[in-house]
Amino acid sequence: MAVTGVLIWIASGVLAYFITEAAALCCGRRAWDKATREFALVCSMLLGPIYLLIAAELLLLAAIGNGLTTDHTRRHKDS
Repeated sequence: MAVTGVLIWIASGVLAYFITEAAALCCGRRAWDKATREFALVCSMLLGPIYLLIAAELLLLAAIGNGLTTDHTRRHKDS
């Protein structure tokens, strides 16, 4: 039982690390520097599944923000 818990903790930490990387790269290439990588690594190993939820929300907000900041061309005139 303990081994399963540790494996879930490690797997969720690794997945959270990669989700954090995706969120940082969504914002900009310079956002994923050494300090951010170290912070994501430490948080993912300490918090595990909790950080997975935080990272997923961070990726969602980064994707929403990226969609809001892109310039959409309008094809129709406003009424």
